[in-house]
Amino acid sequence: MDELLTPRLRLRRWRAEDEAPMVAINSDPAVTEFLNRNMDAAATAAFLLRTQDHWDEHGFGHWAVEPREGRSAGEMIGFVGVAYPSYLPEVADRPELGWRLSPAAWGKGYATEAAFAARDDAFGRLGLPALISIIHPENQPSRRVATKLGMSIQSQVFNAVHDRDVDIWGVEC
Repeated sequence: MDELLTPRLRLRRWRAEDEAPMVAINSDPAVTEFLNRNMDAAATAAFLLRTQDHWDEHGFGHWAVEPREGRSAGEMIGFVGVAYPSYLPEVADRPELGWRLSPAAWGKGYATEAAFAARDDAFGRLGLPALISIIHPENQPSRRVATKLGMSIQSQVFNAVHDRDVDIWGVEC
């Protein structure tokens, strides 16, 4: 499957031209405040390679997100999707629903709309029985998205990069 459509968004496979906008998104301090690591251009390129490898190995992964309408129609504004979180070994065997959008796209309901589509695809087409989301306890916007998705906190795991526990949210099919 190469794309998912929602009323306002297209979730699609990555293209080479998505690297520059993703570097810009990952360079924004508001975006990186709660990330596990610095996301400079080299780290973003490595992320995109891992994302493609994940798709090739598992048949699913993070989707590039673009609005279908308005001034930013057709522009890549971030990602939403399901992937195994290899960066956190304690939960690396559990599929994680994650999202990261440009601040220009915040406050429009895009993260929630795209996450619902990715969640429903994971439970429907992929037949996954459960999903997690790894969320920094102070990341209120992501906590709100997770709550809207029907997720709740299941546990905490120590994240050495943050030198603190992060919340493991979960939802079952």
